[in-house]
Amino acid sequence: MSVKHHNFVGNQFHCFTDINMRIYRLRCVLLLVFLACGGRTGAQMARSVLDSLRNRLHTQPLTDREKIEAFFGMGLYYNLISRYDSGRICLEKALEIPGGKEHEGGRILSNLANTYGFQGRYAEAIKYYLQAIETGEKTEFGKLNVVRAMANAAEIYYLTGNRKQALDYAERANRKIAELDKRYPPDSRHYHYMSPQVQYIIGAVYSDRGLPEKAEKYMAKTFGMADSIARKNLQVYGSPKGMFMYCSYGKEGLARICLSREDYAGALEYAAEALEYAEKHGDPMTLAKAWYAFSDIYMAQKRYGESETCALKALESYSQSLKLYPGLAFNIAAACLFSGNRQKAYEYFHIYSAQMKENTDQNFCETMAGMEVQFEFEKKEMRISDLERQKIMYIFIGVAGVVLAVAVWIIFRQKIKNGQKEKRLIAADAILEWEKKERKRFASDLHDGINGMLSSVKLELNTTESVQNVRNQIDDCIETVRRMARGMMPGSLERYGIKAALEDYCRPFPNVDFHFFGEDTRVNEKLELAVYYCTCELVNNAFRHSGAKNINVQLLQDSQRLALTVQDDGCGFDRQHFAESSGLKNVRERISPFDGKMDISSPSGKGTEINIELKMENI
Repeated sequence: MSVKHHNFVGNQFHCFTDINMRIYRLRCVLLLVFLACGGRTGAQMARSVLDSLRNRLHTQPLTDREKIEAFFGMGLYYNLISRYDSGRICLEKALEIPGGKEHEGGRILSNLANTYGFQGRYAEAIKYYLQAIETGEKTEFGKLNVVRAMANAAEIYYLTGNRKQALDYAERANRKIAELDKRYPPDSRHYHYMSPQVQYIIGAVYSDRGLPEKAEKYMAKTFGMADSIARKNLQVYGSPKGMFMYCSYGKEGLARICLSREDYAGALEYAAEALEYAEKHGDPMTLAKAWYAFSDIYMAQKRYGESETCALKALESYSQSLKLYPGLAFNIAAACLFSGNRQKAYEYFHIYSAQMKENTDQNFCETMAGMEVQFEFEKKEMRISDLERQKIMYIFIGVAGVVLAVAVWIIFRQKIKNGQKEKRLIAADAILEWEKKERKRFASDLHDGINGMLSSVKLELNTTESVQNVRNQIDDCIETVRRMARGMMPGSLERYGIKAALEDYCRPFPNVDFHFFGEDTRVNEKLELAVYYCTCELVNNAFRHSGAKNINVQLLQDSQRLALTVQDDGCGFDRQHFAESSGLKNVRERISPFDGKMDISSPSGKGTEINIELKMENI
């Protein structure tokens, strides 16, 4: 079977990289190399290495690891010369020694599974492949062995007719190869020799399911990968190392896809290529598989004599072909029936019927046994999965607890801040309300009292020409009082809002320009009052301290913020050497209840720019 030949390659050329390996380990490697060389000399040298291993086991005290290595090497040797019972005994002894099951990530388990597979004991083979997978997943090195075990398990399932599990394990092996590709550089990906086998099984399952497009894709990949690896091996080692087998399998699979489409010319061309690679490989079963493809193609073309000839060549190449491919007996029987040889037709129809029944019964028992093993394996996986879920749940609860605690702390802190802000707002409201009432009263007193009195004096003096200068002075006084009244509590602020109030305030000053940008809508009265007072304070500071010739006042208003800028071309001031004036402190106190921000830019000799920003959401 193909598992044998594939694992021959895998076991032969897998890297032995442990730098602390003793001399007996090197002998095991030499054993495999000598066998690969072939010929009498190679066999004699391999036999010599085997005798040396036996001698060490019987005459020298060895550690457990050395014993494992010795039995392992002997088991490989017996498998390579097809003495499977002896190989199985040696590998089982290696497993019985402490540490044997975990050796090289389950490699002994995997090779014991190969041994059972060579003997056609597929249920036991599946059992040990699944154990090898479970063991290999626990170590980094073992993950390379997992690919082998998954691929071989997939092939066993396919040979026993369990297409569903064959596809499942082949796809898992494919994913594992992709996972390992992310960890290892291209020049160390020795596990890639398993890829053609994996691709072939996936393609074969799709072909059996009547999905030729998908099957063709994977059969082409089977040949492409096998051909690439074979070429590389020929360059490096001078040998394809078994890859011609999967070159043949890929071509044979493509031939059957063409046959399903009734493309007989294409099918015969692919079958011829499959036979060519099978002859290069020299494996009897691979040859039988290629001849079987020819037999089926000729049978579909009703070329019965040629179909019978090819079927008989398949049986001649591999005596166990009827067990694996009962269809060969059917082709021979059908060809004999059409040629008039009824006796021979009856004989092979009987063989076909008996073999189909035997395979069905055997496959059923072995599949059930395999399902039991798989069930036990999956139960372990479920227990591991449950532990992982519990671990994740505990982590989630812990994280959720931390998040909840942080959230409670944030909410509590925010409540404290909101309480402090509310207190500030209440205090600011009280101050603003008091200022508003006081300014209103003071403005009324100025306007109705002093302004009226000065107006009366002006009327009395209208008749006296000698006091013209007095009249002019009194006019100035009245205008000054009016400006004061407007500055204390402008009526336009109450009636029309902040834009109109600032326009009225700036208009009398010839060197003060006011600009408004945005939406002219009413906002909170207290906010308008604070902005108005801040503007008055900043303009007054510019007049008094900067010696500015021009003052620019800008107000920007939208749905989210209110921004005030007062800019002059005065002398500026150095903030590092001059403490903030009481006027600027008043401005900060007025905007602080609204979480306002004030930014001052005043390079010496280049004027001053003060920006105030108040966000509506803080009101």
